[in-house]
Amino acid sequence: MRRYQKIRNVLLTVIVTLALQCTFEVCLGGYVDSNLVNGLNKLCGAFTVLDYTDLLTAAAVFVMLKEVKKREAKTDVATLVLSVILSFLLIVCISFKKYDSAIFLWGNSFQILLSTFCVLGFAVLLYLVLRLVYFGLEHVELPAEQGKKHLHMVGFFVIAFSWLFWILLNYPGTTSGDGLVQLKQFLGEQDWGAAHPPFSSAIMGICFVLGRTIADANFGFFLYCLLQTLVGAYAFSLSMKKLQELGISWKWCAVGILFFALTPFWGTYAQWFEKDLLYAEMTVLQAVYLMSVLKKKECGGKDAAGLIVFSVLSCLLRNNGIYAIVPALLLLAIYLKGKERRKAFLVLLATVVIYELITVAGYRALIDVGKPAASEGLSVPFQQTARYVCEYEDEVTEYERQVINDTLNFDAMKNYEPRISDPIKILYRGGDLGPYMKIWVQMFFKHPGCYVAAFVNKGYGYLAPVEQNIEAWIQLEYPEYAQEQGIHHTFPIQTSEFLLQIWFLSMRLPLIKYLCTPGLYTWILVVLAFFLWKKKRYSALILLVPGFINVLVCLASPMSNAIRYELPTVAVIPLLVGWTVYSVHTTSRQTGEE
Repeated sequence: MRRYQKIRNVLLTVIVTLALQCTFEVCLGGYVDSNLVNGLNKLCGAFTVLDYTDLLTAAAVFVMLKEVKKREAKTDVATLVLSVILSFLLIVCISFKKYDSAIFLWGNSFQILLSTFCVLGFAVLLYLVLRLVYFGLEHVELPAEQGKKHLHMVGFFVIAFSWLFWILLNYPGTTSGDGLVQLKQFLGEQDWGAAHPPFSSAIMGICFVLGRTIADANFGFFLYCLLQTLVGAYAFSLSMKKLQELGISWKWCAVGILFFALTPFWGTYAQWFEKDLLYAEMTVLQAVYLMSVLKKKECGGKDAAGLIVFSVLSCLLRNNGIYAIVPALLLLAIYLKGKERRKAFLVLLATVVIYELITVAGYRALIDVGKPAASEGLSVPFQQTARYVCEYEDEVTEYERQVINDTLNFDAMKNYEPRISDPIKILYRGGDLGPYMKIWVQMFFKHPGCYVAAFVNKGYGYLAPVEQNIEAWIQLEYPEYAQEQGIHHTFPIQTSEFLLQIWFLSMRLPLIKYLCTPGLYTWILVVLAFFLWKKKRYSALILLVPGFINVLVCLASPMSNAIRYELPTVAVIPLLVGWTVYSVHTTSRQTGEE
């Protein structure tokens, strides 16, 4: 038996090591006269040249296999199923990243064998990692003492000073296209629009005007960056302090603080004149109060007030924020019992009413915002239609062509970009979408694979950790409008160039690069939910709901890999990890679960 286990471990070690060394190239071979030689030639091109790191990888996998076998008598089926799903998703996303199609998986018979081999290898590795993490999670002890004092204050200053390093060296910060549009709207140089939340535009504009009045345009620009820095330092350090109060080790809380302080993309977002970071900060504060209510199973006055305030702010700072907040509040109200349930429903009602009063009555009375364009939420179907037309134009009927042309402009479908929907979305002519949606459904049944490919192609970066895209860049030269306002670099351009190189390195350095990969945080969220489900801590899953909805929003967003769209989920992950540890170690009697 032992001999069989050793042979199995060696075989699995080889499979995992080779899968990790796959080049993910579509191998065609160069010897058409001999199938055997051609197959061997394809095999040579399928893997990178082995080096000494492979020996370390193989040794690590072998040790992991022994450890998992030592701790479990038989394979955990649920974890195995999750591992296979994630592994398959990873290979699919890699294929779409490299080729904008699934050709790596089933381009030919050799590719089917190679992709199946890779799925198996990554599934084994994921299974080992998940099982070891689960074993470790079960043996974590929550200390009775509270640990280090002043964690919130220390964390605040560590994060704030780390972010100020980026802002001051690139003073006054970096402009963004959306941010400048919002500034123009506030200054009355452009009509208000529903594409950007007016509340966010007002905050940007007030900071800019106030700073310009006090000193100059640079200082006004800097004031907004300073605001989101101070709010972020407070919110993120508070989330770690709340974990410490649950009994989570101060060391993990310190790691969370260092994640926010030292991971480069947080600093780049702090110096970026954009709405996304402030929204993510509000969602973390909302999660802090939601966690407090879930822990106590009581919706007390302070928690209720905080939940209302930060739920409303989250909704106001992002047009789709309401869709992430309301479901979580609704589930909270359903979970609580008696008078606490009524309080939670009041929190939900107050959030929705205040939001509607501000966005409908308030905005209408003060400014003419209008309604968001219908195309804002139609990136996925528009991309699917465009891909269908590009691949199967000869099958499009005259009626379908006319409907598409009335909605989008049929001849411009050639502008289709698999990874970004803007070239197609801007073609929307307005009007009744009824006929279009009917033919969209009909065309799906003709070529469903095309629709699936278009969806994955525009969302692969959120489905698996395969690509980095910080997007919050370091600006070396300001656009014309910013210069007209008086915004300019104060320090020598070399300081900005120095930050720019760190920005590039953070997406390329081993290990560090994964921290700015949006798909990584999607996977962490899925794994945390899996652990809670496995331990039957169903009520604890409520805290993860906004994160999951945010991922769904990302999949419907215009880009395939932008971490800024997933920033609310990224920001709350350290809190959710600690919450999962706490929930797993809370008894059934305390949680109310069976």
